[in-house]
Amino acid sequence: MHVIFFLITFCALVNGDCIFRSNDSKVLQDKIKKWKIYNNTLTRNTSTSIYQIGICLAPNNADIHGAVIQKENNNTYVLGKLNETNLVEGANFILLTYHNGTRYSNQCYNNTRSASIFFICGQNKENITVLEEHTTTDEHCNYVFEVQIPEMCPVVPQEKKSMSGGAIFLITILCLASAYLIGGFLFMRIKRGARGVDQIPNFEMWRRLGHLAADGCDFCCRCNPNTSRQGYFLDETGPDTRSDDDILSP
Repeated sequence: MHVIFFLITFCALVNGDCIFRSNDSKVLQDKIKKWKIYNNTLTRNTSTSIYQIGICLAPNNADIHGAVIQKENNNTYVLGKLNETNLVEGANFILLTYHNGTRYSNQCYNNTRSASIFFICGQNKENITVLEEHTTTDEHCNYVFEVQIPEMCPVVPQEKKSMSGGAIFLITILCLASAYLIGGFLFMRIKRGARGVDQIPNFEMWRRLGHLAADGCDFCCRCNPNTSRQGYFLDETGPDTRSDDDILSP
């Protein structure tokens, strides 16, 4: 049994898979395997170090067990191993932690290094944020990174754009008017032999309707109507037979 377990573990490491703990959720493991960055390496440069972060992959095969590699000056440290992996899911994040990295020397109680990666919702998966690292001025014993994952963002349903009632009404009116004009034009031209404006269907009705509309506008919009005053009648067709006294009398 020990030999079989060793062979399975070795094959998994060669293929770049994480060896998760038995209590880690299988559903969560399957979720991260669907990400585009799974089995890929991310690189982050800081003022003091270069980090190569493998997502269940040994970066550049530098170390068959190493999952996160730190290059600082002329030194190279393994911050965690593929066969010591822990996976936890929070309310809005997933935490992947690699344990059993290179041991500290006279620092951090001589414990081994570890690296944690927070996966959060975001579209810029190339933007890796270093939240914690061990430096001469910031002596954290654990390395913490933050990576944005587009697949973790909730899918926003797109609203189906539909035409309003007014637009449908206008389109219906235009279609009916077009059918009326084209059909009437063909009927008048082919059946009646009409030419010119006489080809317009119901031409006389539309002309009378236009005259009525013009009369209505003239009646409503006339500002100074030419009407006679009460008790005064002006007949411009014949001579004025009234005397001046008649005109001036009340």
